[in-house]
Amino acid sequence: MEGDVMDKVEATATVCDFDPISGSIPATKVEITVSCRNLLDRDTFSKSDPLLVLYTQGAECKQWREFGRTEVIDNTLNPDFIRKYILDYFFEEKQNLRFDVYDIDSKSPDLAKHPTDFNDFLGQVHCTLGEIVGSPASRLEKPLGIDEAMMDMSAF
Repeated sequence: MEGDVMDKVEATATVCDFDPISGSIPATKVEITVSCRNLLDRDTFSKSDPLLVLYTQGAECKQWREFGRTEVIDNTLNPDFIRKYILDYFFEEKQNLRFDVYDIDSKSPDLAKHPTDFNDFLGQVHCTLGEIVGSPASRLEKPLGIDEAMMDMSAF
């Protein structure tokens, strides 16, 4: 049992150590889970087929980069996405995140075929990774900006 405790202490110490030679900043891995509620129904004969795209913003260039996508969940307005995002959380750095939700009606992975227009775009949330990690129980809920739709982001 003592060995287990010491292993954990040593593992924790390596995450927090700053290496002045390499200049690495202390970081920890964070797993983000996302779900949405009350999405708009953009389909005529069924419910929306939501997909979530996570973008991160570089500190130096301010350009948004696609970090990853969830699976498409067919015919739901209340998706609980299975795909989780693993991000490095840097304690002293502001890490901007953008979550875009689309109704996907095509097999194409090209979002240009799903333009951000009235028919395919279901909403967007901006926040920082620090907001999610620092919120009560590491759970942040924010409006998607369209109607009553909400997004829930949890960090573990």
